[in-house]
Amino acid sequence: MASAVAKNLTQEILNQNMWRLMAKLSLPAIIGMSVNGVNAFADALFVGQFIGQDALAAISLAFPLTMVTNGFSAMIGVGASSLLSRAIGAENTEIQRKVFGTVLLLSIMVSIVLSFFGIYYAPELIGFMGGTGEVLEMGVVYYRIMMVGAFFRIYAVAANMLIRADGKVKEAMNISVFCTVLNMVLNPIFIEYFGWGIAGAAWATIVSMAIFTLLDGWYFYRGKATYEISMTTFSMEAKLLKPIFAIGVSAMMLQMMFFVQQVVVFRSLAYYGDEWDIAFMGACYRVLVLMVIPCFGFAQALQPVAGINFGAKKYMRVKEAYRVFTLSGIILLLLCWVLVFIFPNAVLGWMIPDTPFSETDILNFRLMIAATPAFPVFFMGSTLFQSIGKGKESGALVVFREILLFVPAVLLLPFVMGLTGIYAAGIPTNVIAVILTSMLIIWQFKKWPKEGEVAHRDSENPKY
Repeated sequence: MASAVAKNLTQEILNQNMWRLMAKLSLPAIIGMSVNGVNAFADALFVGQFIGQDALAAISLAFPLTMVTNGFSAMIGVGASSLLSRAIGAENTEIQRKVFGTVLLLSIMVSIVLSFFGIYYAPELIGFMGGTGEVLEMGVVYYRIMMVGAFFRIYAVAANMLIRADGKVKEAMNISVFCTVLNMVLNPIFIEYFGWGIAGAAWATIVSMAIFTLLDGWYFYRGKATYEISMTTFSMEAKLLKPIFAIGVSAMMLQMMFFVQQVVVFRSLAYYGDEWDIAFMGACYRVLVLMVIPCFGFAQALQPVAGINFGAKKYMRVKEAYRVFTLSGIILLLLCWVLVFIFPNAVLGWMIPDTPFSETDILNFRLMIAATPAFPVFFMGSTLFQSIGKGKESGALVVFREILLFVPAVLLLPFVMGLTGIYAAGIPTNVIAVILTSMLIIWQFKKWPKEGEVAHRDSENPKY
């Protein structure tokens, strides 16, 4: 049985003032995701500071490959958390009890396959990304270690999403922040003090994710979840797989499309530039990720709000939630964007120290981040569709943005602008993606009944 606290939390999600609810749920999510962003930034910082430019280039090439693992984690976690939120809103206790065990077994099965292929084909994969010589060797070492711990990286994140799915954003944040800080502490110890070099950076991540996994498990073992879980009997519920995959695949596609995007970018850099350009792009991406991390925090908080209210058929609150969370994301991202746009040398210099950046480097970086303030419209839209069980719409947005817009832009703009065209590709991509997302969101909202009306469209009823 759900505790009184859990019931109160669900009632808050269903009835509390949306701005107040946004602040309550988003703040811990943003803190947690921002620390994660700082963690990714710090990994590059420590590698660049302690090892050098070639090592930074090596982890930059391996980074997109790790997104494949993240993609499967997102598939399991987002699919299961969307299913769970809607089940909580609809008071479907049977599904609530069975989600956890399905997530655990799925994580084990997927990680075994990914670990085998990742470890075995590491040289070919890093080479395909553009790695040669010492960069290739270091990239292989780093990537193989990361794949040894694939289970921890998949299950820890997926289980943490289940914690957030029933509104326990603060608890999920505490676990995430602790393990992220642990990773940052272990990085210099493993890299410099133990002298493990680039392998130390990978082991720091794996150890911290192993602790992450244990803390997630301990949370459920203590019965902190708002839904019943059997910690002694786990089974793969076949009837849950279809709805999990239907939504989760769209989330996985976001990560997988990022992988495709990165392959195109780094292979284009290898063609038009050199190892410096690969290292510089790696630094630029880390800064970009750090900037947009707060959007992921808002999206994490939006997911249970949209999912639970949709499960309860409170469609007007779903609409309000999207507007409030999206506007808040734009405002916060814009504040970060202004600072980074004005002081690019200082931010980039943290990761590539004692290196003078040319005017072209700074121009390229500014072009790369030029359209990012519009990103929350796209990402919140994708999250909204995932939360209400519309996996096809979410997946279509991702494919359109990453494959049909970004990839052609990266391939075509260099013919006109040279290397700079690779950095400028995000501008038309984001502008067009935001327009399409807005159109789909408006179309979706018009389909829902007004407050107090009865929904007659079976397609809009929560399905599991």
